Amino acid sequence: MDVEAYRRDRYKGMDQKIVNNRELRILEKILGSMNKKDISILDVPCGYGRFSELLLKRSLNLTSADIFLPMVLSARKYSPATESSHHFLVGDIKHLPLRDNSFDCVVTVRLFQHILQPSTRFQILKELHRVAKKVVILSFYRFNLLHCIERWVRCRIKKANKKISMLPLRSFMKELSFAGFKILNLCPVIRYFHAHNIIILQKI
Repeated sequence: MDVEAYRRDRYKGMDQKIVNNRELRILEKILGSMNKKDISILDVPCGYGRFSELLLKRSLNLTSADIFLPMVLSARKYSPATESSHHFLVGDIKHLPLRDNSFDCVVTVRLFQHILQPSTRFQILKELHRVAKKVVILSFYRFNLLHCIERWVRCRIKKANKKISMLPLRSFMKELSFAGFKILNLCPVIRYFHAHNIIILQKI
């Protein structure tokens, strides 16, 4: 993957700019509600570091992790100057090389719609539960008929067949409960029109 091209073009379109801005605002609101800046945060997968600037404003200790070394290097390259500590890690989210209860907050955005197997999804949830002390901020695609139609039309036009996972909320809530989480809040990125939701979880 050409990480520089991905970083430049991924959120270039108008619709993606809107989604990106909404995601940033929701994350900023969630982190702002914690009323603490001395929290440690794990951003996994961090990608090219899209959320680094925001997370560093809300944390004195951020670790950006991804399974792909080029992504971690990009996140490091574009990490903004700050007094906060910013660490970088290459690691598989299913088997993170981290101790139990390592971070006050774990952020996992734009991964779960790509996880098609329930067993893999559950394995990741258990690993996030293990490394988080208390809170996990997680995004997933909730089943949305309008978004399904839009994706079907777009795939037909582009002659693409990229599968994603849209989860019924009730069934995903059961998975979260089995993994040891309770839901504190659910934030649709674009209510009614987009499947992407950001959910705040607490370990139980």
